[in-house]
Amino acid sequence: MTTLKNSFLANLFLIVLLFSSLANSQTKDIIYLWPNEVPGEKKAKHPPRQTDNRSGNVIRLTDITNPTLTVFKPEKRNDSDVGIIVCPGGGYQYLTVNKEGYEIAEWLNTLGYTAFVLEYRVPEKQEGALNDIQRAIRIVRGHSKKYNINPDKIGVLGFSAGGSLAARASTRFTTDSYSKIDDLDNLSSRPDFSILIYPAYLDKGENRSLTPELTITDKTPPFFIFETADDPYGNSALVMTTALRDHKIPVELHFLPEGGHGYGMRPGNIAAETWPSLAKNWLHSMFKPKLGRTQNFPKEVVSAHPVSKKKKTWVFLLAGQSNMAGRGFVEPQDTIPSNRIFTINKQNEVVLAKEPLHFYEPNLTGLDCGLSFGKKLLEHVPDDVSIVLIPTAVGGSPINKWINDSVHRDVQLLTNFKQKVEIGKGIGQIKGVLWHQGESDTGNSNGYQEKLGELFSKFRTITEDKRLPILIAELGSYSTDNESWQNINTQIKQYTLTDKHTFLIKTTDLKDKGDKIHFNAEGQRLIGERFAIEYITYYKK
Repeated sequence: MTTLKNSFLANLFLIVLLFSSLANSQTKDIIYLWPNEVPGEKKAKHPPRQTDNRSGNVIRLTDITNPTLTVFKPEKRNDSDVGIIVCPGGGYQYLTVNKEGYEIAEWLNTLGYTAFVLEYRVPEKQEGALNDIQRAIRIVRGHSKKYNINPDKIGVLGFSAGGSLAARASTRFTTDSYSKIDDLDNLSSRPDFSILIYPAYLDKGENRSLTPELTITDKTPPFFIFETADDPYGNSALVMTTALRDHKIPVELHFLPEGGHGYGMRPGNIAAETWPSLAKNWLHSMFKPKLGRTQNFPKEVVSAHPVSKKKKTWVFLLAGQSNMAGRGFVEPQDTIPSNRIFTINKQNEVVLAKEPLHFYEPNLTGLDCGLSFGKKLLEHVPDDVSIVLIPTAVGGSPINKWINDSVHRDVQLLTNFKQKVEIGKGIGQIKGVLWHQGESDTGNSNGYQEKLGELFSKFRTITEDKRLPILIAELGSYSTDNESWQNINTQIKQYTLTDKHTFLIKTTDLKDKGDKIHFNAEGQRLIGERFAIEYITYYKK
């Protein structure tokens, strides 16, 4: 009786955990892969069993005899029509189904992608697992219309042993691993792309070379691979990348110094906090989804005022054109405020800073570099300092319009700058200007260096600070008119060499958002951090 009671309680606990893990999903669809017999399976179908190891808030499922796909539909779809099958890891012994499955699917949903979490057969059923993923890809492809996805945009994303399985599916699709059971099995089991996060078991060949069963041809799909040097399975990523490169298959590898293994995307681990944005950018570059520009904009404005004394309230003005005004995609992380970072709204009221900060072009504005600048700055300044970010940038404004105080998109540029300086002085001390501009001057860049000097002199006169620090970022290096853009960058650099209170921010490594004009969201955050680091270097001298 005690044994039966314990078994009942254990199963009840498993059910509660599974339902709590799925509570936030937008669907309850569960697809059973095999309607009748499961190929090569000797045991009868039954629910999976949770292992006794429940450490780290991880659900580990084993003894899987009836494989499934759990469907996660996004609340707001992007228009890429991409479907992604997620393969949790667990050494082919169990599946870490929440940490490397459900949580990943929910993250993909926030990006607008439809996700499917695969519960493949374990333990020690590698051939059965290959049956399962081939069948899963065919099911998703066969039911693509039902899930609003393109049958030619179905990918796999795997962790550890799940990465091994994703790699096997991506290299063994020319051979069926099981006998056909219905018309779905006439469809291709080739994934259209493959994402491997700390993959394992890919180097089982001689002298730790590529595992022999992985056959790479010109039909192998493109790969994104993420790994760290301190992962004992790290060589798998290297040999896989080398083999793909040798066969001229597109592959993007990111290899960090540390992070370990099995971290999923939970905070507190540098690798776990790094790979999602890199994978997101890769997916976006592959499929260029159009996401609702305002879908993550903050839902409320919080009126506030710095508690710091006036001399401890540092005010920065954000000036220039569209890249400073912000055109990046705002994500939820960009709307998390700090109680020490403030801005002003259209009514010139002080509020907690949330992206987007700029309000002059409501139909265009997006993520700028301001909040990331403020948060990075707070890491290096005294705890009693508050930051105020005041936007003045207006998209498409040439430098001559700034110098001549012209009206551009209903904003009189220099007059508005002066008004915002006065507001800033009423709140705290003007500490600097963040400047990014020049795209509108690439067609006629003669004398741009001298114009910078003229304008910055006006800024310093308005702020009544002859030594006002002005931080100026380069134009991006992604333009189709690269020669003209680099001409502007050369003049920017030359100017900073003549003005000891102006500081250059490099941007050559940053990517555009797909339009060859504006930095993507990750680029905007990095520019903000670089502005902050440069300012702190100046401040500490």
